[in-house]
Amino acid sequence: MLALGTVVEAPARPLEETEFHCGILDFYDHWTEIDPRLASYHAHLSKWSEAFGHDLVDLATYAHEILCWLEPTRIRNSQAVIVAGSMTQAFVVSVRMACDAVAAALAYVACEKPGQAPSDSLRALSQWAKKHPTRVRASVAELLSGDLTWFWDVRSIRDYLVHDGCRANIHCDGRQFNLWVFSERDGWILRTALLPLLRNHLQKLIGFADRSAEIISRELALPDDRHWSRVVAGVLVPALHRLIAVADQYAEPSP
Repeated sequence: MLALGTVVEAPARPLEETEFHCGILDFYDHWTEIDPRLASYHAHLSKWSEAFGHDLVDLATYAHEILCWLEPTRIRNSQAVIVAGSMTQAFVVSVRMACDAVAAALAYVACEKPGQAPSDSLRALSQWAKKHPTRVRASVAELLSGDLTWFWDVRSIRDYLVHDGCRANIHCDGRQFNLWVFSERDGWILRTALLPLLRNHLQKLIGFADRSAEIISRELALPDDRHWSRVVAGVLVPALHRLIAVADQYAEPSP
């Protein structure tokens, strides 16, 4: 039976379109079936792996709805821009939530003694690492001091949408969706092709989560057989793969 959307054990075959892997998922165990080799840190990492998995399912759901309205027979329907706008806003918020889930897992190994680094958000962890360079592990410091422009962009867009009264307005030219965000205080925030923006946020998130998982795995000596051991599986997961595959086909500059 095909999963509706959950973290499951990776199959012993090439992944199908209904499955999606990211390294941060490999720390997940259901509370009734804890791998004894991971038991010492199960309470700290498994819940954030599961949370990240749920965020991926949510992202797949929002992407699916947007992609469905790209069909030539549907995109000129007035409902298209309404659905795309709502799903875009939800997509951005979920990417932001997923960043914090990864940060909470990364915080567990951010310094020699667990519990010192903030685990409530990627913003807090990044700023803490910059402020306390002698306390943060070198591998974590290197990751957090790298290019996180994409995260600050996502955070900014989310804040404009959630805290500044802005809307994810969708412009449609009859073929593609463009995202327009306007702030009465700051003017135009975005006028850009929608799908490449969402694709880029997704790929940057997955890349950051994978690099974080590599650091965590190395510090905790994750058993070899647990690498690539978990995937998100679900009926809407193919939308993540399709978003990555087709985004460049809808990348004409926004008016």
